[in-house]
Amino acid sequence: MGAAFVTLFLAGWNGGSTGALLPYIERAYGINYARVSILFVCTFTGYIVAAAATGALSRKIGFGKALCFAVVVELIGNIINSSQGSHFSLMCFGFFVVGTAFATQLGLCNAYFALLPKPLLWTGLLHGIYGLGAFASPLVATAMVTKGLPYNLFYTTNIGMNVPVLAVTWFAFGNLKELPSAQSAESANSTREGHIGLKHVLKSRIVWTLAIFLMLYVGAEETIGGWIVSYILQVRKGTAEGASWVASSFYLGVAVGRIALPSLNISLGERLAILLYLLLAMALTLLSWLLPTLASTAACTALTGLLISTFYTAAITTGGKLLPRAMHADAFALMSSVGQVGSAIFPLLVGVMSTKKGIWVVEPTVVALLGAQGICWALVPKVERRLD
Repeated sequence: MGAAFVTLFLAGWNGGSTGALLPYIERAYGINYARVSILFVCTFTGYIVAAAATGALSRKIGFGKALCFAVVVELIGNIINSSQGSHFSLMCFGFFVVGTAFATQLGLCNAYFALLPKPLLWTGLLHGIYGLGAFASPLVATAMVTKGLPYNLFYTTNIGMNVPVLAVTWFAFGNLKELPSAQSAESANSTREGHIGLKHVLKSRIVWTLAIFLMLYVGAEETIGGWIVSYILQVRKGTAEGASWVASSFYLGVAVGRIALPSLNISLGERLAILLYLLLAMALTLLSWLLPTLASTAACTALTGLLISTFYTAAITTGGKLLPRAMHADAFALMSSVGQVGSAIFPLLVGVMSTKKGIWVVEPTVVALLGAQGICWALVPKVERRLD
């Protein structure tokens, strides 16, 4: 588990830094909000490649070697991003490479943790560690660029972490050829019905409702994490250090929530818990938008991160309870893929709108995304029994 934790910490370190570095990337290349937001699209393209290739890769070379290969690919992407600061197209390619590596690592680690005792607890901890990496990196990135260092030198820290992470991953997983699978009649039946399950998945209202919910959730998270630094600098007239703390506080809220809130969700019931969190998150985002102070924006952003932190897990677990097991593999793959569409569409949309209207559009966009999530969540059937 330790190897998976450090792998996801590095992934969080990489992803969390993007929002803090965006203003300096814009300045380095002389580009606007709309063009720099292409980086989000390149990352998403990497997710699509990983979704199509991860399963085949792990079957071809083995689970452990596939995970190690993803760390090597991530290292290559970080070398690309750290070694130059003059060609934006090359940086876009670097983000595509890193996105492919991250999605592969995430998929393989999720598959491994799903087999552990109390998988929801351990998966929450895994994603919480990702949040800790995303919390720390904006602070380091801002400290470097405000001292006059070129933005691309931040990625040398990723390279420095990549090497020991590769060694730890190889030691822990290098000889693991495949994950154990339950040899049960149900598993055999699920395999035989796989093709039928896919047809049912594509026709399932439950699957598409949850998939759209995830798309809106990922879009809101990426919009906040990607654009909050620019928002603080331009709208709240904050300092670079203050803006990086706001971004870090958001990811710290995400990390703490993923570790601490699952037990509360179980007590309240996930359906009710998510609706309450959404209402509170919308109220906090409205306050962040309407109260023209840096302190209120920082506090509301951090608490919003805490409140929305468990939405992804809630959607997956709810789908697991509502859908027959024969549909799980195809359903979760579709939900995850559609969910990641949000990581490209909404940050890009904000970038285009900000170029025309101003970066102030970040907060109302997040409010709209949260409201749309509430509508989707209300349309999800109540969990009564598994449909096996």
